Amino acid sequence: MAHGSPESELKGALPRWSLRVIYEDFDSKKYRDDISRLQRGITHFSELADDPDARAADPASWLKEAVTLLNDVSDLSENLEAFAYASYSVNTVESRPMKELNQLQQLTLPLHKARVTFRNALRELEGRLPKLLEADPELAGYRYFFEEELYFQQHQMTAEMEDLAADLSRAGADAWSRLQETVSSTLSVAWNENGDQRKTVVELRGLAYNEDPAVREKAFRKELEAWRSVETPLAYSLNGVKGYSAIIDSRQGYRDSLERAARQSRVSPTALHALLSVMEDSLPVFRRYLGAKARLLGKKQLAFFDLFAPVGNVVRKWTFRQAQDFIAAQFRSFSAELADFATRAFGNSWIDAEPRSGKIGGAYCISMPLAGESRVLANFDGSFSSVMTLAHELGHAYHHEVLRDAPALYRDYPMTLAETASIFSETVVHNRALELAREEEKLSMLEIFLQDATQVIVDILSRFKFERAMFERRPEGELTAAELCELMLVAQEETYGGGIDPEERHPYMWAVKGHYYRHEVPFYNYPYAFGQLFGLGLFALYSREPDGFAERYRTILSMTGIASAVDVAASAGFDIQTTEFWQSGIDLIAERVESFTSLAGAT
Repeated sequence: MAHGSPESELKGALPRWSLRVIYEDFDSKKYRDDISRLQRGITHFSELADDPDARAADPASWLKEAVTLLNDVSDLSENLEAFAYASYSVNTVESRPMKELNQLQQLTLPLHKARVTFRNALRELEGRLPKLLEADPELAGYRYFFEEELYFQQHQMTAEMEDLAADLSRAGADAWSRLQETVSSTLSVAWNENGDQRKTVVELRGLAYNEDPAVREKAFRKELEAWRSVETPLAYSLNGVKGYSAIIDSRQGYRDSLERAARQSRVSPTALHALLSVMEDSLPVFRRYLGAKARLLGKKQLAFFDLFAPVGNVVRKWTFRQAQDFIAAQFRSFSAELADFATRAFGNSWIDAEPRSGKIGGAYCISMPLAGESRVLANFDGSFSSVMTLAHELGHAYHHEVLRDAPALYRDYPMTLAETASIFSETVVHNRALELAREEEKLSMLEIFLQDATQVIVDILSRFKFERAMFERRPEGELTAAELCELMLVAQEETYGGGIDPEERHPYMWAVKGHYYRHEVPFYNYPYAFGQLFGLGLFALYSREPDGFAERYRTILSMTGIASAVDVAASAGFDIQTTEFWQSGIDLIAERVESFTSLAGAT
């Protein structure tokens, strides 16, 4: 286990990633050549999709050529956009990456129209499709892709309208999203009285883990002050994104944006209802934990700035090297392949861990498919929570690795299943950490697990409720910042309940979370809860049947792009359309709550 280290060591050891193996820069020959290849591929696919003679003459060959082109175009666009976005996200004040992202969006616009044309053509082949797939094993591998394309064909506008919507999104919803990212990545306030020391909101949120309650509270007040100073532009931004989504979803024939989100997540309405019902019913379990934590901190109720407060006798600061070695060691206890992969990611400059001005907050993992590599962005602060974040994002990267040699259309998995790999990796690390902990460390280790679980179940449910309420209200007109704050406070009351002091909640979480500002992925929240409980379910299965499970797990990940969430879960022996399945994950969390409250009572 890692032990405390000087702050200077923590800061000095934080790596920045290298992108040069992907492309040297935006002016490199390789980058410009891939731009040209992408343009040619889109043109070729557009012509093929709109060629009824080729389709009629040999439909099997037409389908094969179409999926080949789509795979090539998808790889090129993903690689180029990932490089541009990665460059932007660590330096949002630099204009060139954003310019390249805009140009790539412009370049791929014809693909939206061509995809609509392709779906319409596929609909004409629908009656013959079963025999075509039966006769050709290569085409049969794309069965789920064709089924999904036929579904979305029923929820699309004309090719011209879809083309216009995609074009308008660049100057509308996408631009609003970039405003939120840019504002939040550079927003700062004075930390001391004379104003010569400033802290970004990313740094302020990091102080929520500080052991000093005065520091946590000060950081919280300063953070609210910062968000209040930009509430008007961010309120307009969020209204723009949600207004755009609601209009497009309605034009495409969805009942609401949640219907689209569920289909994008490949989750049936029955499974989603079962998940949300269990989350709702589990709230008393989490409030029990929050109450015990409040007592440990000498309070009747927690304030929002206490949610991440460390508890227990052991408060550690991890160096990045310590985190790296610990994660690799715990991964090895599950799978040598997973551990070796993590070691390669750490050793080959795949990770950007240093918080700094101009870099976006939070964390993500992004795939560079042509290079067969991923990149992980984090804001490492030395807490065990940030160690867990690294394990989480490396889980995503391992998922990319498992599918590295698969065609692009086989790698197109939904968020629900994407979060499974990351949560499973987190659970492996945390479970081993708890096993290795000294008795006096266990309270703090349980706290880390429950702290994260509370965010993924309780806070995610509050975000879901907020977003659903906003979508219901948005057609009536634009919501003011005050109205958005009120909706957020109501959502937090319905979920955290008495677990948090009603006077000390966070009304600006709608400004904090960039997920709200992605029009192409509405309800970017419940998939985390899905992944948490599915990952815990997998871990419980691994605990019962460890022999050969690493390979079984790999097989599950390999299916995520070619099957629905229901079918992927069924391959692991789970029925996600029942509340019993989801309750099994909550039961594991409830066991940890009991252990926590028992240790807390003895403290």
